[in-house]
Parts: sequence; C-alpha cells; structure tokens
Amino acid sequence: MFKKLTYSLMLAASLLLLSTSMQTLAANNSAEKVSTLATFEKININQASSKQLASIKGIGPQKAQAIIKYRESNGGFSKFEELMKVKGIGKGTLEKIIPFISL
Repeated sequence: MFKKLTYSLMLAASLLLLSTSMQTLAANNSAEKVSTLATFEKININQASSKQLASIKGIGPQKAQAIIKYRESNGGFSKFEELMKVKGIGKGTLEKIIPFISL
C-alpha cells in the first residue's frame, strides 16, 4: 500500500511539473510571436512599387497595377476605404490587407 501511495504522489508531482513547463513554453512562444509582429514593416500604399504591393497576400500583380493606376489618377489614398474603389478589391480583401499596409 505504501508503494502505491508513493507512486501516486510521484505521478501527481510529475504532472504538476509538466503542466508548469507547458505553461512556460506557451508563454515563451507567445512572446516570440509578438516580437516578430512588432518588427514587421507595413507597406505604404501611396509610395510602394508594384512588386512591393504584389507581395501583400491577397493583392498579386494585377491588383498591384490597379492600385498604382488609381493612385496616379487620383493623387493617392487618404483613407484605407478608398482601396475599395480599385477594381478587384472589396471589403473582404481590404480587411485582410489592412494589418499590412499604411498610408
């Protein structure tokens, strides 16, 4: 009986240590992700080249050219919502790209 109790206590202690280790690991991973996001540089849609714009997920070469054409014709963008006037960019695309762009 004493052996069973000892094994049970050892198992409980091991599980507690494992749980604490997992929480520490999860916290470290979260900190790394925040650090990576903090160093990300947004692309200025009023100054970016076609290649830079096309690198934004959801834009591609054709939409990049359309953005530049609109920008040249209208003097640039003063707010993000103006991007929806560009052919091929709707509300869904705009919502996806806003975290990656600046004015």
